[in-house]
Amino acid sequence: MAKKRKKRYKGKKNASLFFFVLFILIAVLAVALLEYIDFKKGKESFIFSKVVPLKSKPQSNEVLNSKLLKLFKDKKIIPDYFKDEKGIYHYKVTASYKKFPGVVNKLKELAVRFNGELILSEIQKIDQNSLSLYHMHLDKQLTHIILLSRLGREKTKEVARETIPVTPKKKKRRKPSLVSGANMAFIIDDVGEYDIGALELKQLNIPITASILPDSPRAREEARWIEEYKLQALIHLPMQPRNSNGRKYNRNKVITLKSSDREIKSLINRARKIVPNARGINNHEGSLVTANRQVMTRVLNQVKPTGLFFVDSRTIGNTVAYDVAVELDIPAAHKDFFIDHVQTYEDSMNQIRKMVDAALQKGRAIGIGHPHSSTLRAIQDSIPYIESRGVKIVFVSQLVH
Repeated sequence: MAKKRKKRYKGKKNASLFFFVLFILIAVLAVALLEYIDFKKGKESFIFSKVVPLKSKPQSNEVLNSKLLKLFKDKKIIPDYFKDEKGIYHYKVTASYKKFPGVVNKLKELAVRFNGELILSEIQKIDQNSLSLYHMHLDKQLTHIILLSRLGREKTKEVARETIPVTPKKKKRRKPSLVSGANMAFIIDDVGEYDIGALELKQLNIPITASILPDSPRAREEARWIEEYKLQALIHLPMQPRNSNGRKYNRNKVITLKSSDREIKSLINRARKIVPNARGINNHEGSLVTANRQVMTRVLNQVKPTGLFFVDSRTIGNTVAYDVAVELDIPAAHKDFFIDHVQTYEDSMNQIRKMVDAALQKGRAIGIGHPHSSTLRAIQDSIPYIESRGVKIVFVSQLVH
């Protein structure tokens, strides 16, 4: 009997030990699994980060920054920002009393989306306004410092009153002055037609000219932002191309061979209302019209009283548009290179280098591109090369004569 009891007790003891070991093993595996999930998400892991250090994600930082800029643009807020030597972005932003909560909520959502966090580190009240200092962290690293100023209710009303559009008095336009040395200018056509626009051009931090399509969906909005960012705008005036493939053109929107003087004048005046800050005009398409001296004379006779300059986009080899403008004593220039005729980063880089060579030989060069990410990236990456060759980037208004 004693032996049977001893065996039964020993069996129970072994079973308890087995289940205890099994429980510990399951617990360890569960903790390891949770740690691994955190590690895969890019979060700090006590176990795996010691074995495999987390990789830095500079690209995530840049993507986050572009989303941040888009957020401010959508909220119609103009940020002042710069990137320091450590790669940290510093923002100074002012929001109205009503917009402020929405901006903060969007900032928090952005931080969470990138597995980061937004931390309010300091707040100050000045009269009716308030200053909030936020730190945004990505992968537990500081990536953005945002000083967000909220206007008081009364101040917001004052700003609203000040921003009521007032019809400006007509000013006499001065003829653009020429610049000496080797210079080059970039024109970005079709602005207003794409998502890429004024904000992305501003980020290049160079003098650059946006040619805005008057009837594009975002023409008015982009024209306002171009002015806010202190860039320059052209009217990208639609003209009939040679290969229209049977397409019928609305003469209220496109200059054709059959357009009357009245229709041309009306089209230009309507475009100027959409892009009131335009400094000049260049043609959109127009290979048929710009090769016709009679029609171009009628077009430029309507441009002359406006005081705007004209840039011949040279969409065809036998264009006469630039010559006619010079004959009519209209400040004018012409395109030397299309920098994204082949829409690749490599080709755009190559065309920009050719522009630099041309500027060094002739003293000036004008390149036309379009709102493509590959084009803007090529321009951005070419800036050090351009400067190293002693060529200055200027607005196209400085190269008309």
